[in-house]
Amino acid sequence: MKNLRIAIIILLTQFIMFHSFTSLAQDSQNVPAPFLRYPTVPPFELKGLDGKMIKRENLSNNKGTLIMFFSPDCHHCQEQVEWMKAGYDRLKDLNIVLATYHPIEDLTRFYQNYKLADWKNLYIGRDEKFFLPSYFRIGDLPFIALYDKKGKLLNSFSGSTRIDKIAGAFGK
Repeated sequence: MKNLRIAIIILLTQFIMFHSFTSLAQDSQNVPAPFLRYPTVPPFELKGLDGKMIKRENLSNNKGTLIMFFSPDCHHCQEQVEWMKAGYDRLKDLNIVLATYHPIEDLTRFYQNYKLADWKNLYIGRDEKFFLPSYFRIGDLPFIALYDKKGKLLNSFSGSTRIDKIAGAFGK
């Protein structure tokens, strides 16, 4: 009888613990990503190609901002940059932030291969703290977030996104 009581108590305890953990997991899935809860340009820090830190405060004021998290060896990311190069006239008045988790050497090679030095509005660097993926809850690459001149979130896209959609969000 004593063993039966102990077994019942153990089973009840396990049931309650399982139910609690399941509820917590479901609650965390229902919480919107930080970028949706705080819809302004995030307080990112990237290590630039020159070793200097790039922060939100370094962006030009009174310009819309495009933040793209990508991988230099991702085919869709490469395609996205090709589209951006082709439609650059529609993006040249924006702050363009390209961020990756890859080593600086890979990023430098990407920068050179795609001849991005011509983009005077480009901020490119490595997210060494891996802040952006959790902030945006990135699942697919490239991930793009668009912010207006006042730094308010306009839209976000996962995967390759045509320039018409990007420029359209800015009314261009």
